[in-house]
Amino acid sequence: MRRHLLCMLLLVLQPLAARTAEIADATGRSVQIPDRPVRILPAGPPAAVLLGALAPDLMVGWPFSLSPEARAWLPDVINALPKVPMLTGRQNVIADVAFLHPDLILDYGTVSPRYIQLDEDAHTKTGIPTVLLDGALSKTPRIFRELGVALHREERASVLALEAEAILAAVPPSHDAPLHVVYGLGPDGLDVAAADADAAAVFKVLGWQVLAPAGTGAIRRTSIDVIASLNPDVLIFQSPGMRQVVAQSAQWRALRAVQEHRAYVMPARPFGWLGEPPSINRLLGVAALSSGGSGTAVLAATFYAVVYGRSPTNEQMNALRESLQPLSP
Repeated sequence: MRRHLLCMLLLVLQPLAARTAEIADATGRSVQIPDRPVRILPAGPPAAVLLGALAPDLMVGWPFSLSPEARAWLPDVINALPKVPMLTGRQNVIADVAFLHPDLILDYGTVSPRYIQLDEDAHTKTGIPTVLLDGALSKTPRIFRELGVALHREERASVLALEAEAILAAVPPSHDAPLHVVYGLGPDGLDVAAADADAAAVFKVLGWQVLAPAGTGAIRRTSIDVIASLNPDVLIFQSPGMRQVVAQSAQWRALRAVQEHRAYVMPARPFGWLGEPPSINRLLGVAALSSGGSGTAVLAATFYAVVYGRSPTNEQMNALRESLQPLSP
């Protein structure tokens, strides 16, 4: 009788026990996580975009303010999320993070000593499992699948992984000499990304050579004269305002890339196609530049529907097609 009562008690208590699963993160650790996490905190914007595509219903919030323009491209389940502290944004947010009571903290992006230390500190000080996943573009399909298994979202993860694989597989093989590209950031286009910048990751996948002025740092301040001396095959700008800047500048328009209709402003809705943040949104940059612009708007519409969960309106599609046009010399 006593054994029978003990067995009954164990059966009652078993669902209350904390069941765990295991996931290998980018640091080589095997992290014990809840078997079915229900409150996941994205550590920063890259993780938020990844998780928003895979399991937005599990997110406790969005770690930065979404602009009205970005919200217009995103589904209601994401737009309804509250703003939460960004673990990777500043120091001394551990108490704010703990107050949210997440059962998992997910980080995604650059695997560097800084981010490794941030994640280790978060886990040590809160006791909350913290996982860092490698944000390298080439690893996107694998990350989708591994995270999908951990979150019991295998079917959704497979759809996203196949979309990523199709885009990466469409990159033309590098038989000819690589294209040389300059990527100008900022409102005047004169903050140039160096080859080791996060902003240059798309170009590396394409096999292009990133040109930048001499100096140190991932982003280097320069001039139009220096960019002219670099003589890039392709010139890409971050800011939409550069259309007007180039139109009003004979010096910009004289550059070979502009003259040959190889100067572009990359779209940035809901997130930048080359970064901002450096997450899965960069797959659209790969798709746009590997296709040479052919059919990019249609491909983007599919991406928005599959990955972000919201199909663009006709008005948005028209605006997208216009934004994909090269700058006029």
